[in-house]
Amino acid sequence: MRKILLSIALVTTAFATQIEVDVTGHPESVLVNGKIAYVSNVGNELKPTEKDGDGYISLINQKGEVVDKNFLTGLNAPKGMALIGGTLYVADVDTVRGYNLKTKKEIFSLVFEGVNFLNDITVQNENTLLISSTDKGKIFEINVKNKSYKAFRALPDANGLLYSNGIIYGVGHKLVTINLKNHKTTELSKKEGIFDGIQKSGDTLYFSDWVRMEKAGVIHTYNLKTKKEHDLPLETIAGPADFWIDSKTNTIWIPKMMEGKLLISSLK
Repeated sequence: MRKILLSIALVTTAFATQIEVDVTGHPESVLVNGKIAYVSNVGNELKPTEKDGDGYISLINQKGEVVDKNFLTGLNAPKGMALIGGTLYVADVDTVRGYNLKTKKEIFSLVFEGVNFLNDITVQNENTLLISSTDKGKIFEINVKNKSYKAFRALPDANGLLYSNGIIYGVGHKLVTINLKNHKTTELSKKEGIFDGIQKSGDTLYFSDWVRMEKAGVIHTYNLKTKKEHDLPLETIAGPADFWIDSKTNTIWIPKMMEGKLLISSLK
């Protein structure tokens, strides 16, 4: 596959050397699978609910090289992604689309009536996805086998979701957990903000905060055992959206949504 080498800058901060990749447009979400990262992009304009057909998914390798900028095209404003087997599921305004990664063909499509801001997706099991709807302040459950969905739980300003061992970790303007055994919702942090992505590594939750619609965003952390919180020592980011932590390489991949860039940084 032909490689498209865009601008890659090396930056030294409190962390080890970082890679900043110019991906243009407005990158929203990252999903790392082995040596390849899928990056969703809402398009040239920051219009996350527009059905304008200019959204796409890019492929980027571990070196920060853009392998295929237009791997999947023709989407509207793609955001969160999830992988089950060889199918990549993508939240796209009011529709969840599924693509066969070998053929790049769309093999799944599910439209949500009355919804206009599907956002993040997490896998509960091989038949079930959970997806946030920011405009409705809800989490929906999707059965991928029979292509159906149902309202699952309320979550004000629902955005980032992560499912792990019977627990849903979620962010909107707060950080919460939803225990699927007793259906109890627990607020973990006193922080409030414009929270977006959420990831977990070991006992630590990482969640992004736009703070303001300018270069002011940060990545917060919350330790589930000690309850201690701090911010990663990164430069402030304009629009830290739905990031990814690659546990195999111990790196964090952060879309700088308002800058048209992707930051890849070591967590060591």
